[in-house]
Amino acid sequence: MNALMLSEQAPLGAMVADLRAAGSCIGPELVTAILQRNPLTLRDIQTLVVRSSRAYSRRRVARTDDFEVLVMTWLPGQGTAPHDHAGSVCGFRIVQGVAQETLFESGPDGLVAVADGRTYKAGELVVESGPQIHAICNDAGSTEALVTVHVYSPPLPELRRFAERRARHRAAPVFSSRPRAGAPTVAVIGGGFSGTMVAAHLVRQARSFPLHVVLFDRQSAIGEGAAYRTPDALHLLNVPAAGMSAWPDRPGDFLNWTRSRSADVAPYDFLPRQTFGEYIRSTFLAEAGASQPGVTAEIRRSEVTNAVRRPGGTWELRSHDGSEITADAIVLATGHGIPDDPLASSWSGSHARYVPDPWSSMALSSIAPDESVLLIGTGLTAVDVVMSLSANGRRAPLMGVSRHGLVPAVHAPEAIQPIDPADWLDPLLAPGSSLDIRSILRGIRAAVRLAERRGQDWRQVIDGLRPHTARIWRALTPVEARRFLRHARVHWDVHRHRMAPEIGDRIGKLVADDIYRTLPGRVMAARGSVDGVSVDLQLRANPARLTVSFDWVVNCTGPGPAARLSPVIASLVNGGQLEIDPTGLGVVSANDGRALAGGHVQDDLMVIGTLRRPSLWESTAVPELRQQAASTAQAILTRLQG
Repeated sequence: MNALMLSEQAPLGAMVADLRAAGSCIGPELVTAILQRNPLTLRDIQTLVVRSSRAYSRRRVARTDDFEVLVMTWLPGQGTAPHDHAGSVCGFRIVQGVAQETLFESGPDGLVAVADGRTYKAGELVVESGPQIHAICNDAGSTEALVTVHVYSPPLPELRRFAERRARHRAAPVFSSRPRAGAPTVAVIGGGFSGTMVAAHLVRQARSFPLHVVLFDRQSAIGEGAAYRTPDALHLLNVPAAGMSAWPDRPGDFLNWTRSRSADVAPYDFLPRQTFGEYIRSTFLAEAGASQPGVTAEIRRSEVTNAVRRPGGTWELRSHDGSEITADAIVLATGHGIPDDPLASSWSGSHARYVPDPWSSMALSSIAPDESVLLIGTGLTAVDVVMSLSANGRRAPLMGVSRHGLVPAVHAPEAIQPIDPADWLDPLLAPGSSLDIRSILRGIRAAVRLAERRGQDWRQVIDGLRPHTARIWRALTPVEARRFLRHARVHWDVHRHRMAPEIGDRIGKLVADDIYRTLPGRVMAARGSVDGVSVDLQLRANPARLTVSFDWVVNCTGPGPAARLSPVIASLVNGGQLEIDPTGLGVVSANDGRALAGGHVQDDLMVIGTLRRPSLWESTAVPELRQQAASTAQAILTRLQG
């Protein structure tokens, strides 16, 4: 059944057997019935009661494609953030202690506020299947641990966390006021860093005329996107605090914001990514609250599925919930695509032990410290997964496999100054020169050797190239660009996108302790069951296939293509308003971010962020995105005013 090998005669085993017998048709009534006829005592689950000072613990009893059973232990004061269950049925029984449930209602600014509360005692059970937002906790004044048994069907992929409104704070009037008659509407599609900051600039800069801004994002909390919604405090930014301001004209803004919460934050500290998501959300809400009369804003937790140009130049947008709006301009800020599935055509059997998307917040919580894991990929996504899986005394091995087996480099232990590459780079980019990847690589290697002779750091050479990457990228011919993507990209990425020093130290210790290792190779096939996965590997050092068994497999290949045909992008492409770039990196756009289709500029369709990689290459990090957000908002306001 699982690593615990529970007997079907034991109460937990009987519950799992009932769930197995139900197949895929496990609704709330059936979950209720199964929990009722399988009462549990603390003695029945004692081996799964694990107390953790870091956070409440989740120990897996069983997991299949159709359901998951967990035992959770909550010390006094431990609890969840406000969340829903992403469409899964959730049932739980209180085995020991008292559970405090808080119910929330959503406000017009995207925050949630306390609406009600309930208390459940030992022996009581709760089954929930609707879109309810709640939080569970063990009261800080409790004298005993809270122990619960949970059933999810299907297994919970993600605890969709909602941002809670502070006590006594109200939503700003900008969110509840009706748009003025004739006010132009700007639809911002995507609520990660890029989309949220475009919206912040719009409400900040709109002063002389009314404006209505609609921010679409299917995630539960704006400002986070894929990068910053992780709840794991071990997932750190890979840029120090001093370089993470959301505003191009306020370089110390993020550092000052964090110091208002914790005075001891230093400029070169690498902070949790979740903290940065909170900062972006706070920044937008502060600007919305200070906006001029006539400016209104709306947040829709919805995915735009269709965008069509209408006669007269406006856009009609339709969401997955069937609602429609008319917009005068669109900003596409859809961010990273979901990860590609490298095993889509080579996996057979149950997917119960396969995690295709490691950014789903609950995806890794079912993996125990004594279970082996194969990570497909060895980059920054794999680093995040390794950090999460090794947080609680990992004992079983973690193996990362990728084409080259390369691990991201580590940031310098202290701040360094970039080295200007003008001496060797300008001649390569001179008019009439023919730039090729080999020349760039020779220049970088020579600059690194010179820096080392001078007692400097190779990272200073790489950092010095950053302001010039767009110019270099645009100077490459299509043939040379493809050559870079095929041969040099992975080497650039591991040197350019580096780990925080303390993360590098942790990874190094796991390697030294034989817990984590990486190998160059490929996964050729995988066969899954509810107990584990058998994997066929082909390593670069050995052409013969090896068959190895793991308890779990996690896809760590990183973000998928930004231009993946999401419904809204597909509708724009099909309507002739947008073009996918031949590289597949993003969409075709002008240098200022306006979409290009058939050689024509779309003045009222702007793209920002990862979608602009075909023209900029470096279009994923905050220093570039904050400038894009400011210029995108200004271009839209200029057009609407014109």
